[in-house]
Amino acid sequence: MEELGEKDLSPNEIVVISSLSVTTKASEIAKISDVSKALISRSVKLLKSKDLINISLDTLDMREQTLTLTEKGEEIAKRIIKCKEKFFEKAFKDFSEDESEVLKALLNLMANNLNIDNI
Repeated sequence: MEELGEKDLSPNEIVVISSLSVTTKASEIAKISDVSKALISRSVKLLKSKDLINISLDTLDMREQTLTLTEKGEEIAKRIIKCKEKFFEKAFKDFSEDESEVLKALLNLMANNLNIDNI
């Protein structure tokens, strides 16, 4: 949060913004982030009030919200990506390529055991 420089974004709001690179559906964000739909809904409302996302109703299912980033939201999403890159660069700086591959294989095995898409 400090690195991002966004003091008025909650961790859940950051999850929503980050998830928009994977899906635009609010219900899917709740599923992949393993949080309640109510929490995602609350975060979506806050992000909308901060002019970071646009909300539209899905044309096939009017109960479903489709989310897109505003220009301001795109800028924050780019900063989030840079922060994540810096984090992983720092976390893995002393790993050899072989060690990184072993860790990735172990994490994928865990994800498979938990029925999560590969990392």
